Amino acid sequence: MIRLAWRNVWRNRRRSLITVSSLAFGLAAIMFGQSLIKTLQTKLIEKATGSITGHLQVQHRSIKDYKLPDRYLDAPARVEAAMAADPRVAVFGKRVHITGLVSSPVSSVGVLICAVEPSKERRITTMTGHMTTGRYLSDGSREIVLGEKLAQRLDLRLGEKAVVMALAADGSMGAGAFRLAGTYRTGSTTFDGNIIYIPLPAAQELLAVEDRVNEIVAKLHDVRQVDAVKRELAQVLGGERDLQVLSWKDIDHEIVGIQSYQDGLLTIVLIVVFLIVALGILNTLLMSLFERIREFGVLMAIGARPAWVMRLVLMEAALLGLLGSGFGLALGAAIIAAFGRWGLTLSLGDAVSYFMPFPSVVFLKPAWPSHIGAAVCIMAVSLLAALIPSLRAGKLRPAEALRHV
Repeated sequence: MIRLAWRNVWRNRRRSLITVSSLAFGLAAIMFGQSLIKTLQTKLIEKATGSITGHLQVQHRSIKDYKLPDRYLDAPARVEAAMAADPRVAVFGKRVHITGLVSSPVSSVGVLICAVEPSKERRITTMTGHMTTGRYLSDGSREIVLGEKLAQRLDLRLGEKAVVMALAADGSMGAGAFRLAGTYRTGSTTFDGNIIYIPLPAAQELLAVEDRVNEIVAKLHDVRQVDAVKRELAQVLGGERDLQVLSWKDIDHEIVGIQSYQDGLLTIVLIVVFLIVALGILNTLLMSLFERIREFGVLMAIGARPAWVMRLVLMEAALLGLLGSGFGLALGAAIIAAFGRWGLTLSLGDAVSYFMPFPSVVFLKPAWPSHIGAAVCIMAVSLLAALIPSLRAGKLRPAEALRHV
C-alpha cells in the first residue's frame, strides 16, 4: 500500500510539490517564530535577573513595592543559613535599598541607593560587564559607582568625591562622602540615570542600621528551578512570619506579561498556519479524489474494500505530511542556524530599553521540543484534513464510479 500511495502522491507532481512546499514553509515559519520568542524570553529573563532582581529574593512581608523594599529583615542570619544549605543556590548576597540624594559641587540628583556586597554582587548580577570607565566596587571601600549619564549630570570624574545623603533609621539625615570608582552604561534610561551603587557596610553606617538589611538576593545554578527552590525555602522559613520569599516572576510582572503576550501571539500564528495546512491538504486530496473516481471504482469492482480505499487516501496524506514536515524541519533548522551565527537585528524601541538593558542583536537558538511538537502537529493536521476525502472515497459505489468521466 505504501508503494501505491507513494506513486499516487507523485502522479500530479506539480500539485504535490506545491502542497509539500506549503507544509515545509509553514513549519519553517513556525520554527522561526518559536525560536525567536524562546530566545527573546530567555534574554528578557537573563537581563531582568542579571541587572538587579536576581532569581530569588527574601524581603519583609509588609513591603508593598517589591522593587523598592523599605523595611528591614529581623532574621537575616536564618535566611543566609537556609540559602547556604541549598545546593541549588549558586550565590547569595545582602542588600540595602533606599532613596536618597547624591551631590557634587555642580548639582544634586535624587537617586535609588543600592548598597551591595561587592564580591558577591559580581556573581549575582552582570553590572560589572557594563562598566565603561574605572572599575566596580571593592569590599571595605568608601566608593561609589554611577551610571554614565548621572556622572555627566553631576560633572564627576574618576577619583572625585560625591556626597550621598539619605534618611537614617533614627530619623536624622545621614550623609557621607564617596569617591567615584567607575561609571557604567547599560542602555537603560532608568538604570543609567537613577541608580547608584555603594558598599553595604558604608551604607549601614550611613543609615545607622548596624548589620540590618532589607533584602537578601540569590542566584541559582539553574533558573528553571526557581519555583521549586522558592517553595522549599518558604517552607524552611515558615516560622518567620515577617518574611516572604519572592521569585523574579513575583517582582518583574512586566516580564511575565510580555511572555504571556508572546505565547498568545505565537498560539494565534500556529492556529492560522495549521488551518492553512489543513486547507491545502484537503484541496489536494479532494482534487486527487475527483480525478481518480473511475480508478477507485475499478479497484472496488475487483474486490478492494472501502476500508482499504480509505486507508490508501490516508496513507497519501500521511506521506504528504511526512515530506512537508521533514523538509520543513530541515529548512527551519537552516534558518535558525543562520540567524544563530550572524544574529538578528531587532529594534524593540524605548518601551523595553527604558526599563532594562536589552541587546539590539539576538542570536537565535533552536527549541527542539517545540519544533518536533510542531512537526507532529503538522502531520496530525494532515491526517485530520484527509478524513473527509477518505470517507468520500470509501462511500463510492463501483457502478457509479465506473460511469464517471
